[in-house]
Amino acid sequence: MDALHRMERFLDRHMIPFDIVAHPHTQTSTETARAAGVPPSRLAKGVLLDGIGCQMVAMIPADREIQLGKLGLDHGVEFSLAEEASVSRLFGECDPGVVPGLPNAWGVEMVWDDDLMAQPDIYLEAGDHERLLHIETRYLRDVFGDAPHCRFSQPRMQHVA
Repeated sequence: MDALHRMERFLDRHMIPFDIVAHPHTQTSTETARAAGVPPSRLAKGVLLDGIGCQMVAMIPADREIQLGKLGLDHGVEFSLAEEASVSRLFGECDPGVVPGLPNAWGVEMVWDDDLMAQPDIYLEAGDHERLLHIETRYLRDVFGDAPHCRFSQPRMQHVA
């Protein structure tokens, strides 16, 4: 089973309506948003984190970055960014480097940022570099289940060249 099929089955089981949006091949969430014609604030980006004795995916808007210290304080665990090899091990059905938008479909723990709720709809990585799942935000709590959520992201810093 490929990643998209797994996520489609997950959404169907939970009776969540969704669309699939195709876009040209991309490598980063910023490129994906641009290629799909989606504001980056409406593209949910998954970031795999390592904690002591655990791994977890943090879902944030693509135009934001994780405040690891704040997330760690909220959860009582110190987190760091996981290595890309860990992403491939956990999500072997996905293309290399892709954290799927529904990590809970793999049984992977997750946390999501409350800023995702500010949007009318959300786009989730579908497991490859060419498709997104599109859902209305009103279904977000159903999609992410009982995963914890809080505010732990901040606007992405603009790097000066």
